Amino acid sequence: MHNRFSSFAVLAATAATIGLALSPSAGASASHAAKLSPPVIREGFTPAPCTGKPGHRTTLQLEQCAGQQIARSDKQINALNRKIFNALPSDSARRDLIAGHKAWLAYRSSYCLSESDVFQGGTLAGVVEANCFVTINGQHVTNLKRFLKNLTANN
Repeated sequence: MHNRFSSFAVLAATAATIGLALSPSAGASASHAAKLSPPVIREGFTPAPCTGKPGHRTTLQLEQCAGQQIARSDKQINALNRKIFNALPSDSARRDLIAGHKAWLAYRSSYCLSESDVFQGGTLAGVVEANCFVTINGQHVTNLKRFLKNLTANN
């Protein structure tokens, strides 16, 4: 498995592992489990500034601009996950959220890598993958907002 982002050194799948490293497995018993914590996305890159004029950006600039968008939506996802996590009624429900987030990150990574396969070996592959992350993150933000609204409406 590889990541085509030329400006990103670590796979998104690694980010999923790092983001969930402090969370116990779903099978851990409550008495022996570490304290549960909300799932967090920690990308393996530091976003570079978005430069260049729209419509006249280089491939690297396009990736950097997408990286900025990914970082912004990751912050939204992390904040929403934290609110949802804290509003959930039980540790079992929190473990389900953690497992769902881990599965979602794996989906995002695999789906976007697959979408960029159309341009495999070309410089556009990284741009397509990065833009896919932007799109998938945006959809996830919408879903998490709805989840939080429904969760807090029922409490």
